[in-house]
Amino acid sequence: CIFFVTAQENDPVGQFQTLAGKLGEANINWVDSDIMSYHVLINDFTRKAKTPIEDLMQGLTTLYGPATCHLLTLNERKKGGENEPPGPNPWRQFAKDKSQRGGDEDGRSADVTLLQMAMDDVSDDVSGSEGGGGGSSDPLGAKTEEEDEENPLLGEASGKPCGESLTIADQSAIRVCINDFVVRGLLPFNERRMRALNEALNTRRGLRGTLFSATKKLFSAGPKPGVAGKGPTNPGYLTDSPEILLRRLGDLSFLLQHYTMAYNSYHQVKRDFQNDQAYNHYAAALEMTSLSLYMGTGIRREPHPYYDECINVYLNLCKSPLYAMRATLVHCECLISRGYFLSAASWFIKMTNDEADLNSGLLLEQVLLLEQGAHCYVRMDPPSLRKYAFHLVLAGHRYSKAGQRKHALRCYNNAWDIFKGKGWTLAGNHIGFTIGRHSYNVRDIEGAYNAYQSLLTREENTVHVQCSQILFQKGIQDFVSVVQIYLQNEAPGTAVELPIPIVDDNGICVSLFGEKSAEVVKQTPNFDKEKGQRVVELEEAAHGIIAGTGQSVFFKPHQRVFGGHTLNKFQPTCALNETVTVLIPLRNPLQIPLTLANISLCCLHSPRDPNQTFKHLKTPSTGSSPDLSYRGSQKTATHDQVVTSELERLVLGPEEETSIVLSVTPLVEGSLTIASLVYHLVSTKAPSSSSGGEKGAGGEGVAKDPGAVTESVIRGRIKLSPQGPRLNITKDHRVGEVYGVENRLNLMVTSPLPRMELNTASLPTHLYCGEVKCAVIQATNTGATSLTNLCLATSHPCSLGEVRLSPFQPVVHPTGGEYCHVIDPTYHCPTATKVELPTGQLDPGQTAYIAVWLYGGEKAQTYDLLTMLCYTPLSNIPGVTHRTVSSVTRVSVSVSVTVESRVCDVTPSSENRLHLLGSVVVNNVGLFSVSLQDTHITQLGLVSDRWILQKLDCTIPLMVYPGASISIPFTAELSEHKPGAAYFSSVSLGGGPLVDTTSDHVLDLYKASPTCRNTTSVQEGEKAASYNLGMVVFWEGSVAEDSNKTRILHAQHHTPLLVALQPTPTQMLSLGLSYQESWSADFKTSPLLPVPITLHVTNCHSTPLTVLVTANTTAGRTAPPKDTLPFMWSGMVKHQLLIADHVTHSVDLTAVFSTPGVYNINQITVTVEQGDVSLPQLMTSSALLKVDAL
Repeated sequence: CIFFVTAQENDPVGQFQTLAGKLGEANINWVDSDIMSYHVLINDFTRKAKTPIEDLMQGLTTLYGPATCHLLTLNERKKGGENEPPGPNPWRQFAKDKSQRGGDEDGRSADVTLLQMAMDDVSDDVSGSEGGGGGSSDPLGAKTEEEDEENPLLGEASGKPCGESLTIADQSAIRVCINDFVVRGLLPFNERRMRALNEALNTRRGLRGTLFSATKKLFSAGPKPGVAGKGPTNPGYLTDSPEILLRRLGDLSFLLQHYTMAYNSYHQVKRDFQNDQAYNHYAAALEMTSLSLYMGTGIRREPHPYYDECINVYLNLCKSPLYAMRATLVHCECLISRGYFLSAASWFIKMTNDEADLNSGLLLEQVLLLEQGAHCYVRMDPPSLRKYAFHLVLAGHRYSKAGQRKHALRCYNNAWDIFKGKGWTLAGNHIGFTIGRHSYNVRDIEGAYNAYQSLLTREENTVHVQCSQILFQKGIQDFVSVVQIYLQNEAPGTAVELPIPIVDDNGICVSLFGEKSAEVVKQTPNFDKEKGQRVVELEEAAHGIIAGTGQSVFFKPHQRVFGGHTLNKFQPTCALNETVTVLIPLRNPLQIPLTLANISLCCLHSPRDPNQTFKHLKTPSTGSSPDLSYRGSQKTATHDQVVTSELERLVLGPEEETSIVLSVTPLVEGSLTIASLVYHLVSTKAPSSSSGGEKGAGGEGVAKDPGAVTESVIRGRIKLSPQGPRLNITKDHRVGEVYGVENRLNLMVTSPLPRMELNTASLPTHLYCGEVKCAVIQATNTGATSLTNLCLATSHPCSLGEVRLSPFQPVVHPTGGEYCHVIDPTYHCPTATKVELPTGQLDPGQTAYIAVWLYGGEKAQTYDLLTMLCYTPLSNIPGVTHRTVSSVTRVSVSVSVTVESRVCDVTPSSENRLHLLGSVVVNNVGLFSVSLQDTHITQLGLVSDRWILQKLDCTIPLMVYPGASISIPFTAELSEHKPGAAYFSSVSLGGGPLVDTTSDHVLDLYKASPTCRNTTSVQEGEKAASYNLGMVVFWEGSVAEDSNKTRILHAQHHTPLLVALQPTPTQMLSLGLSYQESWSADFKTSPLLPVPITLHVTNCHSTPLTVLVTANTTAGRTAPPKDTLPFMWSGMVKHQLLIADHVTHSVDLTAVFSTPGVYNINQITVTVEQGDVSLPQLMTSSALLKVDAL
């Protein structure tokens, strides 16, 4: 530490002591307490000292010694009156001016390093890439000539350079002071320090130190160097520890250029650091060991392993990338100096192989290392040119990330010289386009055009698909601008076939009934095969109703949609002036947004009249310079033969898939082919920072307004060519790839036809279980001709009501029905019903209002209600038998109540007529449905061919609260059977009017339910018979809707009548067993013991019975005691008996036992057979038998 004190101070010696004391008080941990102090007394002759200089120096030398004191004399000439001119600026030799930095055309010197080149030219790259004339704010930017004048080392703006007051004599005196400090002070001090350190180490390294070091080597368990552990550790060495003293000795030896001694010290101390797991110290010792080997000449050891291990420790254990980079730079320079280019390249690249470096603050340093590694490959013998070019591409990419476009362009150009002409197509295309992009960014339009020209020009001036995927992946603005120049020069006014966006040809869907539109559909509708089959079934059912009027019974589905899921062998038939919509799936395969404008369909029209000429019709183009001031609206281009819609703008996001819908309306009969999709490919350029109106790369003038947005346009087209299904019928089909006929885009235009539009907005979307609701749907003829034979078909149970040609309100809840009426049991609710029009036909513009009753069903569910109308033209049109229109409504059914009915008893009355006693249990499960309230049962109905409900004495409605259940008893009387007829009887439970059960919707909805198909056995006297029994429960409730409104809900539930009463088995038979209860046997002599058992069966019934007796130890037995054992039956084990009334029959059986024990022989199944009904008869008590061993 050098202390400077002027002689003009009051007490210079005291000032030196004060400064020394402040140094001790500072307590700086990185400053050695035993630091050398050098005292310089400055004597300025222009100022008078208060104490003689000789006395001051005498006191200093006495206090600190002559070797650490020096007298520096300044301005000695000025005191004598001699004005010596100032000497040269002493700092200029340490600063570079512009002349020293310049040299070649690019403003670089040929002998400067790559890092210096990057730092000098970074501001030029940034300013050139942005295209602005202003200065750069990059702190790494090169200094301009004006900024050089303000360099504090070369001169201030005030004109007073540093050191102008120092004369030549003063500069000489300062040099003598520094030399005296080094020779008399620093070198002797370091030599003394080295001797002291050496003596201290020799003293500490006695027997104790040797044993302690050996113990650490044997018992230390540190991880292997270079392998990631728990992290760097710091043992906390003291300043006088042997390791720190040895490291100091090595540092002093290295500073004094004693490299052999320094190597020995570093090599010895690194092992101690390794054993102590002090990896920071260990890596530093390894670095200095390797550097000592490089600098020294008398040591025969290779320094490379030490540096390799040092860098690995810095990276893996110390997690210090900065230190690792520092070591790598020095290591690679040493390797290059010795000709080890491959090893140097490996270390350069190893420091840049992490993608996380792109987001770190060392991006520029990393890319410089990568480029240096590439140059090491080319300097090898022989050179590795492919690795050199590959790493130059990587370096150029990272230069581009860092904003250094000139350096990136330089790297790509050097790599292009290696890759071009070698057959590496994809790599060459990528490099070529990147060169064009960077050339465009630095305003090298000619270079950009040349680069794009080698990539974009192919046969017929089209863009190659594989190449264009790479080109568009990088940037579409440059592509559009440069290709526009090419198109204007080579083929002006034509639409080039572009490979983007990608059109899924097989996903194109043509719909015959559509509206004039041009819109974007985010989700392409998926074809449901099951739903399509259901539509065909409904259409076939409706066509069967129509065919019953005298038309042909041949059925051919009316196909309205043609897509990849349909067979498109025949041409779609559309009527004149009817709009056909085309759904086209688009996909952007790029990582950048894609902007399309003026999207329309190009059609080929062939008129029916052969005298008319073939015309190529398309949407009128907006010219070479279209108006691109879009407002987001749609417009339709008209023509005398066809009208096509046009989508003004579409932006496809990166890798986005979407679909567009365009429409075509033919105005002339004939054949219409949708040939291609035409559009404008738009490139939007961000607002320019420059204020001038210079020409851009696309040849179009950039707006003078800096905030204006400039757009470049290319007119492109995509051919639409969907492929038919692959054929697999003949051998040639299976061997080759033969595809069927595809005609979805070849339309046949006929004369005007009727066209029906179906409005099902009034259909409910929410129902409750059992709810019956009436809705009115509207069917409007929007075609040019009349229609007839209108038929309605639905996918779920519905009932057709009244039909009118004007709006009306149907009766929601018809009442006034009869107590009992006869119905046709063979009648079933049809899927399709003919709609009787008041006039027999529906003229153009007329609307038919059709009342439809919907049923909520028996269980909660959500389903799609498909409603279809089928009709025929009033006049016969060749090739058109019928047309259809359908609509799908999503209906959600919520829980309400559940109904269960059962028969309790069948008894004869006093009039010798049977009476059926039953009950209906209604459970309100709407506990969680807050909107359903005030549920009450209003009416019961019974549908049967023999039974009629009896009236009940119930004058108030039966309320069923949420979560509660109610049981309603009822009685029915057996009436006279009428062949081919059934009774529908009803009773009121609240005293109100009966629901009109003669209404078609009540019977239709009942017949459509599964209840009418269930058959229940009922005991009728002494013989069983089967009847069709079904209960209908009518109930009402209030439903809370929005806006505090409440509506009355009417519902009917259908349930089969369950049989709950059967004669018990003991009423028919009496069973008993006779046998000997105890047996003894010698199982050693005879292993099996047969025991005879007799079963007595008595018919307690008044009629003969057929009885089946089965002896089986596993079937139909009662639960035996746990301590009993299994046994076997022998002989005849199954008997069928016909027992007369009140007669007892005996059955002989034989049981076989193999071990002693207690057995339960009540393992016999007895059943009474009555037709298909088996009535089991069981013995209630156990029959135990004991077997002992002799």
